[in-house]
Amino acid sequence: MAVVDGGTLVGRILKEQNVKYLFSINGGHTFPILANLNNNGVKLIHMRHEQATAYAADGWARTTGTPGVCCVTAGCGLTNAVTGLCVAGLTGSAVVCLSGQHPYGEDGLGSFQEAYGADVCRTFSKFTHRVLDWHRISFDVRQAFREAIAPPQGVSVVEIPTNVLYNQGEEQDQVRGAKVYDPDQLRSQGDPRAIERTVELLARAEKPLLVGGDGVFWSEAGKELAELAELTRTPVYTRRAGHGSLAEDRPLAIQGAWKKPFTGRADLVIAVGFRFWSGEKFGQPPTWTDKATYVQIDATPTRVGWQVPAEVAIVGDPKLVLRQLIEAVKARQADFGPKKNSTWLGEVATARETFGKMVRDRAAGVRESRPIHPDRLIGDLVSVVDKDATVVIDSFTLSGYISHWWTARFPGQIVDAGPLAPVGHGIGMGIGAQLARPGKQVVTVIGDGGMGIGGWDMETAAKYGIPLVAVLWNNSSWGPSFEQMPILKGRTDPFDMLPNIRYDRIFKELGCHGEHVEQPDEIVPALRRAFESGKPAVVNVIGDKRIGHPTLGGNLLGSTQV
Repeated sequence: MAVVDGGTLVGRILKEQNVKYLFSINGGHTFPILANLNNNGVKLIHMRHEQATAYAADGWARTTGTPGVCCVTAGCGLTNAVTGLCVAGLTGSAVVCLSGQHPYGEDGLGSFQEAYGADVCRTFSKFTHRVLDWHRISFDVRQAFREAIAPPQGVSVVEIPTNVLYNQGEEQDQVRGAKVYDPDQLRSQGDPRAIERTVELLARAEKPLLVGGDGVFWSEAGKELAELAELTRTPVYTRRAGHGSLAEDRPLAIQGAWKKPFTGRADLVIAVGFRFWSGEKFGQPPTWTDKATYVQIDATPTRVGWQVPAEVAIVGDPKLVLRQLIEAVKARQADFGPKKNSTWLGEVATARETFGKMVRDRAAGVRESRPIHPDRLIGDLVSVVDKDATVVIDSFTLSGYISHWWTARFPGQIVDAGPLAPVGHGIGMGIGAQLARPGKQVVTVIGDGGMGIGGWDMETAAKYGIPLVAVLWNNSSWGPSFEQMPILKGRTDPFDMLPNIRYDRIFKELGCHGEHVEQPDEIVPALRRAFESGKPAVVNVIGDKRIGHPTLGGNLLGSTQV
């Protein structure tokens, strides 16, 4: 048997796991890994900041449903990546991080770049491990992939000290085990008794609601969720990675911006792979009713009843459980005739029409405003992009307007910052998403705050010919205007930046296509040129700094806000 080092072993595991891209910044602690990429069919995407390597891996994972992989060097490499890894961890995204580390014999001696990634990342990761034995490298790296992709999906961090990674031995002496199975091989059905009870509840309900979350995306159950909705004439609300499982242009779809009359009044809620986190007010009134019967379907038993005490608990893979429900409904289709839930569905149609008119009327009033209003920018963006474009959201202000204008049509179409809610993630995530969806449009909607933190990876996009389009909301400000936040007005210095920075010119120097937009009528032509350029592009839009997120400062939405 040939003698191999640790990098050879890691490279072979990456090939075994069908890894196409490794997002990384080099460092001497990880050279053996980087030296074994080409011969294993793995493309290195070398980035500008370690946080972006984690963001790109996350963007890949939440677009493909397969693990994204990043690799960082010891010490500062790992600590720089922490925010990106934490975003993925809190979002439940399957990311594997391979980290270098100082020799373990130098613990506590002041070793070069001494840090302890397993300890740093433990609070938000699903799996962290420090490899202390060369013979366990293959086992431990495989285990990282097992943990990342198994429900509930999450982050795996494996750090390998240099005296282990650079060490050599015979491959046959590696510890066996930690086989990584395709998710299809590990699916399980729900208890048939709970299936029958759920169908009985659906048949009797007058105001039922299907709710889909991340679990729908990871189990690829979007088709089944939509089919069950159509069979039972049940409205659907989807969020997180499951957003768009039922396309929001379908009559049964409820959008988040006007969900409260339905989440707050349903008599039956069937939650599929859905987490009632803080963004969902922990499932509490008045956003969510406490009068409904709750059915919760999840592949992970501990997720059931976590925030909402579900009366019917179904542990199983969402795809298979939904298929069980579909077959059970078909067996009693007479209970789900054309008049089923007609009043409830009429309310959905009315709410959609009312909300759409409100948004259009609001936009008409600011159409010619200068500086440009978010309604004009996002409305024009939606009119230009392809219906199957992926959008990465990296702007607090614009996130609310996207939720009003964008129609999600498939799970994984919208990628955001998740519960951690940083800024600066959009370019890295956009790179991962664009590599995952070659030939499709990917647009990052980003603020100038986020561009300042993560924008330099537009050079990465240019270097590798990745045609990501960044629509930049340039309002020369960090955060809301003081007019909207009276607690700050007159009490501290403004959170301003230099006004009207020409980011388009900056990124042109890096090989990107650049557009500068000050007039409302310039938006559409600039966007079209950006998408048609075939290059990474920055569309620098001078926005109105007085306008914040639509939930701030008393606006037109009232009780429809989320």
